[in-house]
Amino acid sequence: MMAVALLRVAARRAPSLLLALPLLVAFVVAAVSAQPSHGDVIADVTRVLGTWAGDSICVGDRPACKNEHVVYRFVAVDARRGFVRQLADKVIDGMRVPMGALEFEYNDTDATLTSEFTRGKTHGVWAYKVSGDTMTGTLVILPDKTLGRRVSVRRVSEDQVPKAPALEEYTGF
Repeated sequence: MMAVALLRVAARRAPSLLLALPLLVAFVVAAVSAQPSHGDVIADVTRVLGTWAGDSICVGDRPACKNEHVVYRFVAVDARRGFVRQLADKVIDGMRVPMGALEFEYNDTDATLTSEFTRGKTHGVWAYKVSGDTMTGTLVILPDKTLGRRVSVRRVSEDQVPKAPALEEYTGF
């Protein structure tokens, strides 16, 4: 008896449900199309934000190149999602000396950071691979594509490294 009553109510409301159906379909289509496609997914840069310290070692025959103990700070770039800014320091006599700032694009799929740059007469590409709390990378000098440096750093807290210089001290910031 109850089932018959429910069927009668449903039958009386069917026309209004049919009118609402196109609206429901339009809503679902709009919601699905608002989702980013695979190519639109923004990288989650939080994996690389923070302070990293380790060594940057010269490769090849570059007399002016010196091996360095380095400290890198990676900060988010407000205006560019998927990008981070590297504030690079070398440690000399227990103090951090700013080397400059570069923007890197982060690729979430393969956990890599890349930055092509030109400073003075040097044109190159820095590339890092992030694996948990370690990062390894290289500097490739262009246009001849020779290896200039190998870098190996690990995530550290700021109290494990010398005090950071003021942001104004970085070229390119």
